[in-house]
Amino acid sequence: MPSLIISPSQQHSLFSISPLISTVQPLLNITLKPLHRTHIDFAPIKTQSSCSLHLDNKGTVNSQWQDILEAIKASSTLQNLEISRIIEQNGGFKTISDFNHLLISLVLADEFELALKLSSLSYALAPDGNTYSIWVSLYCKKNDPETAKSILGNMLKDGFQPKVATFTTLINTFCKGGKLQKAYEVFEVMGQIGCEPTIYTYNCLLKGLCFVGRVEEAYELLLNIKKSNKKPDLYTYTAVMDGFCKVGRSNEALELLEEALEMGLIPNVVTYNTLFNGYFKEGRPLDGIKLLKKMKKQNCVPDHITYSTLLHGLLKWGKIRAALKIYKEMLNLDFEVDRRMMNSLLRGLCRQSRKEKELLKDAYQVFERMQSRRLVVDPVGYELVIEAFCSGKELDKALESLHEVVRIGYSPKAFTFSNVIRVLCLEGKVDKALLVFILMLKVGKSTSSVPFSLLINELNQQGKPLTACYLYGVALKSGVVPRNKPEVVYMRGNEVFNPGSVLTPLSLCAFS
Repeated sequence: MPSLIISPSQQHSLFSISPLISTVQPLLNITLKPLHRTHIDFAPIKTQSSCSLHLDNKGTVNSQWQDILEAIKASSTLQNLEISRIIEQNGGFKTISDFNHLLISLVLADEFELALKLSSLSYALAPDGNTYSIWVSLYCKKNDPETAKSILGNMLKDGFQPKVATFTTLINTFCKGGKLQKAYEVFEVMGQIGCEPTIYTYNCLLKGLCFVGRVEEAYELLLNIKKSNKKPDLYTYTAVMDGFCKVGRSNEALELLEEALEMGLIPNVVTYNTLFNGYFKEGRPLDGIKLLKKMKKQNCVPDHITYSTLLHGLLKWGKIRAALKIYKEMLNLDFEVDRRMMNSLLRGLCRQSRKEKELLKDAYQVFERMQSRRLVVDPVGYELVIEAFCSGKELDKALESLHEVVRIGYSPKAFTFSNVIRVLCLEGKVDKALLVFILMLKVGKSTSSVPFSLLINELNQQGKPLTACYLYGVALKSGVVPRNKPEVVYMRGNEVFNPGSVLTPLSLCAFS
């Protein structure tokens, strides 16, 4: 009984590669630029009706084989004997078509190891063209195009002609892996046996060329396709547009979009997203705003990727107001904004609010949304939002955020503490300012930037000269000589007497 498995020792080399002096007759008069030409001798091609099984559909498994498939998947041992027993209990394989149906059911279910085990069993059946095609599809799905290529070689040597879908699947797998030379070898064999590629085959080559940066060759191939009897589709244009965008040539990509529109093609969201990504990489996010308007005008609905790419670009290149507008659009559409971009937006709004105070409210709202969604605010974001709260006289929120950032383990800069102290003093809240000062000492921050003069002056005005004296001493120990000095105080029993004069450093030392 012949075995259906193709072992490495039984596998034939698919191609006998040798340079050709003469060129192969080009398909459809389309000139390609392979790295080298290939040659192969083929057995007579069989034209069997059994080669009609389609491998490129994602339909449901044939109910005839559903029970067998589920029984095999549920097998605890997955050993060959167990699989054979299950198959025999369900009537076995009467024809190779029966085997093919179960094999493709396993492949469509992504049960690759089971499909390989099934193929390793021996039956009184010989593989047909469909069997080989399924094996090619299996190894392509396993991202092993080299083995798939060898199996295709066996298929050709046994006299079966692969369908264009089989060739295209293999070409696409090579292209996804950046193996353009291998993809071209398979493509040329198609020409040698008279298998005409579809536009999808060309699209795979276009994507592969752009993937490895051979954009000029991709564009030349597009031009040749347009001269042939093949009509470029939307994916043809999208593939080349993507290639141009990846190398910083978004203007040429936009020209291709306009050309596609003139041809009556209707760009989808993927096509537009390709351009958004190109504008982002080239530092042209405002062009993305124009593209968004054009997209809506063409009745193409932007998706989450559209907005996220546009927002990311606007934030990266410092277009904060435009970014805020897109962010609000996303909220209206119930699109989530990820933590990284929320932090970028928060930082941008806080910095911009130093010049444009009206943005403070937006900064507060972004911060509150991040807290409500339990998104982690990064250290810089916390410090900037504390500064923004101080700027907007939201002092309780500033204090709350400062304590929060210390509680979670961040270490704010000394400037952040000093800024909060300064604003609290200006608002007459010297007691809260002193609590911030104590927190600053507790976390080990340098006090050289503390506004001691402001603190001492406020303490003097509120009749707290002893505390002012203490702070004056701390300032001197920190190497700072405050401009304002504590007022002189004397003790008369339990009463403090203030004659209105101020202490000098010398008298302070005497006082202490």
